[in-house]
Amino acid sequence: MDWVYRGFETSLLGLALGLGLAACWSLGTEPAPSATLSVTLPMLTVTSPAP
Repeated sequence: MDWVYRGFETSLLGLALGLGLAACWSLGTEPAPSATLSVTLPMLTVTSPAP
């Protein structure tokens, strides 16, 4: 049964590593244009054209 927990923990560590690398890779992206409305929540970002 220990292998189940070990596999689950390993998959979560791999997911965290992948998300961390994706976050570092996306740091160089261009910011949204100033004529847009943005709402940022802890785990979600929504951007739409300003009215």
